[in-house]
Amino acid sequence: MCRVNANLVSAFYRHAVANPERLALAVGGGSYSYGELARISQQAARLLGRPARVGVLASRTLEAYAGVLGTLWAGAAYVPINPKVPDERLIQLLRITSLDAIVADAVGLERLQGRVAELAPPLVLRAADFQGGKFNPEAAPAVVGEEDLAYIIFTSGTTGVPKGIMIETGSVVRLIDVMQRRFGFCPDDRVSQASELTFDVSVFDMLMTWSAGAALYVVPAEQLMAPGKFIRDNDLTIWFSVPSIALFMQRIGMLKPRVFPRLRYSLFAGEALPLVSAQVWQAAAPNSSVENLYGPTEATVICIGQRLTDPPNATANRGVLAIGYPFEGVEADVLDSTLNSVVWSEPGELAVSGRQLARGYFNDPEMTAVRFPVLRGKRWYRTGDLVYRDESGVFHHLGRIDNQVKVLGNRVELEEVEAHLRAITGTDSVVAITWPVVDGRALGIVAFLCGSRVGVQAAREAMRQRVPDYMVPQQILEIDPMPLGPSGKFDRNVLLRRLEQRRREADA
Repeated sequence: MCRVNANLVSAFYRHAVANPERLALAVGGGSYSYGELARISQQAARLLGRPARVGVLASRTLEAYAGVLGTLWAGAAYVPINPKVPDERLIQLLRITSLDAIVADAVGLERLQGRVAELAPPLVLRAADFQGGKFNPEAAPAVVGEEDLAYIIFTSGTTGVPKGIMIETGSVVRLIDVMQRRFGFCPDDRVSQASELTFDVSVFDMLMTWSAGAALYVVPAEQLMAPGKFIRDNDLTIWFSVPSIALFMQRIGMLKPRVFPRLRYSLFAGEALPLVSAQVWQAAAPNSSVENLYGPTEATVICIGQRLTDPPNATANRGVLAIGYPFEGVEADVLDSTLNSVVWSEPGELAVSGRQLARGYFNDPEMTAVRFPVLRGKRWYRTGDLVYRDESGVFHHLGRIDNQVKVLGNRVELEEVEAHLRAITGTDSVVAITWPVVDGRALGIVAFLCGSRVGVQAAREAMRQRVPDYMVPQQILEIDPMPLGPSGKFDRNVLLRRLEQRRREADA
């Protein structure tokens, strides 16, 4: 019986055969056609052999994309690693994954020294290894099945040990199929790549683009927070990023009306999308559909979505766009603490089910069993997100369950504090955290603002008119710029460390 090849680069390969001169990738000042990128991918796959797992220790370089494509071409799973992570984190990842090979760019190669080098696999591919040779149309990608692993993305774990989320090929096949019916990518599209490979939005960017025979444009790191010129200069038709980039562009006056007329889709995911920012972006890209997309890595990039409409479908009293309806093939439910469904309009934990779910966590069957329970005969993923479903079936995100904290014994949702501060200060760059925490008890709240239109004392006074005293931040601090993590989201850990530093300095 012939096995159907589900290899995720099969469509890329077919486009390379049919249209080898068409642009596939623009990165680091270089442009690579489908034929050239296929030649590089074939070369990488040949050198890799048939490994199980390949680390891609590269960022926004040709080697990064050669690593992804070559690994998938070889029938293996890629493991993206940001070359800027601290040594201890890199050592942890190498110990956990037991990689068969690494594809590294110049920055990644510099990291492979000392203790890191001792744990690295013997086979390390670099730019020089991809030189020479020709694209061979007869050398098709390796045959893989839908149950084979496509990639493993690591996220922070509550124990301090990174969690490796294993995504099967079939889950990505399902994503591409459903998203193509929704968005209709075509060969003429020019698609952004704003995220790092360690953020799974990159999977959407790369594979949706190359499955359609379109061109992928990688945003240089130095233009990431202010990519207006990049969008215009490259005539992008599809933009996908975290909302914080739109917030920053709005604050510095980059989102003028009709400044991005060529965009036909403007996609945002990874954080709550403030309604005002969505509407300002819509005015800047009037010919595009603005979409708020939701999905944990464990459900393969995105699984629920809401299009900006007029009037908008916003979440009451939060000033953010609803996350919307589940996509085709995805079932969503709201659970209580006993994992039973709650009545509509009641808040609870969001759980999702369907083919897009991850296989589980790498080498962690116990955590897999907890987060992927079988309920009423179906396998679900418990997202840890607090939501409710309104009478129309639309899902609304209220924040993380672990952001529903108790301050001096009172239950507080930090996202509600942030929503009030956004309304008071006129900025969407707001983060609220519990501080200080003594013996496991939160004694107060500290808020950070960037680009506020009012002073911090006025903001606190306005909060007192809106919320109980225990929800009023004890401190409101202005910060510019707001720190961002590798995925472009606001980095709460950096803010916590700054508070710790302030406390140490005060005690000195």
